[in-house]
Amino acid sequence: MTNPTRGGQHDMRGDWPKDETDMSRFKGKLVLVFLEGKDRPTIRGGRALWGVQRELSYRTGGATADAEELITVPAGFVTDLASIPRAVWSFYPPDGPWAKAAIIHDFLYFTKGSGEWHGRIGISRGRAYSRSEADAILKEGMADRDIGKWEQFVIWASVRLGGGRGWGT
Repeated sequence: MTNPTRGGQHDMRGDWPKDETDMSRFKGKLVLVFLEGKDRPTIRGGRALWGVQRELSYRTGGATADAEELITVPAGFVTDLASIPRAVWSFYPPDGPWAKAAIIHDFLYFTKGSGEWHGRIGISRGRAYSRSEADAILKEGMADRDIGKWEQFVIWASVRLGGGRGWGT
């Protein structure tokens, strides 16, 4: 079904099983391309950049099926994966198993929660996400990927403490 008021966004919620135990809340194989200029990698803020090659979607964990929301990162979106301080990369690498959750989080931060990117709306709800909601979705997405509770907490707490600059606050 297409919702013309939301930039032609497809509602894919019907494609997922209703039982949360059946499948991940993520939809789409993560395919990235390393971005580089003529003779060196493309860097922003000291971090290498990656282009999302295939649409990546995440169904939030609403209390009911009607409360679930869909966030879709379009192909072409640019990410630095998880914005983890370099000093702890040996424990928490940017490309760790939390990468899908980090890309959804990057998309929400980049769009200030609106999901609007190059004329396309990538969120199913009618209002923008707040920074704290975006951070909660990161933690929820990591739980969906079976990331340990300690790792979830460390990464979530890091973005709560240091993410204001990335959000623009």
